[in-house]
Amino acid sequence: MTETENLEKAFGTVCEEVGMKKEDREVVRSLLAPLRDKSPVTHVHYLHSLRVALTCREIAKFQHMEEKPLLFAGTLHDIGKALVPEDVLGKTGVWTNRDQALIQKHVMDGYRLLRGRFDFSADIMLWHHRFQAHAYPKKMPKQLHPYSTTTSLLVAESGRMLALADCYDALHRSNAKFGKVLTREEVKEKMFAFNPDRKKLIGALYDAGILGGETRH
Repeated sequence: MTETENLEKAFGTVCEEVGMKKEDREVVRSLLAPLRDKSPVTHVHYLHSLRVALTCREIAKFQHMEEKPLLFAGTLHDIGKALVPEDVLGKTGVWTNRDQALIQKHVMDGYRLLRGRFDFSADIMLWHHRFQAHAYPKKMPKQLHPYSTTTSLLVAESGRMLALADCYDALHRSNAKFGKVLTREEVKEKMFAFNPDRKKLIGALYDAGILGGETRH
């Protein structure tokens, strides 16, 4: 089977395991369709989204967190990239300030596509670039519902887990930032370097085989 077929099969299995409703799976499929089908450039981000989703689910299990919200958020965190100009989305050279501004729009664009459908996951996905050196979006919208303090903290913590999964998969990408495809050990080093607040968890995820396996989930 192709990589796409393998990932889609694994994703379908996980959706069944977490009890995702058939109608929700249809909505997820429709939201992912622009990334999957628009072009080879967007298809790369479709596969990235599936890998991040599978990793999110494994992290949720490991952390004894509810699996379905993180699976949804991981699956749909980058749907806004279907609206990014393809000359920017597929760029492997150094990004200009304009490129950065255009790529950063994907978070709020994705959020707008999700809210009203999967509000809790929409609130989670807002966080997936909030823990990096140049965090965005700089101004977070008000949460979609009047959550309790505990639930608000859970949203942010789920967003942190999503950010780890996203970072891990993105580190396997070849781009101008590193000038090459990183080795498995170099990816591990970068994970620790880029996420100093979660070194203990990252180490445990590697020890458990959730990170660092032959496949990227």
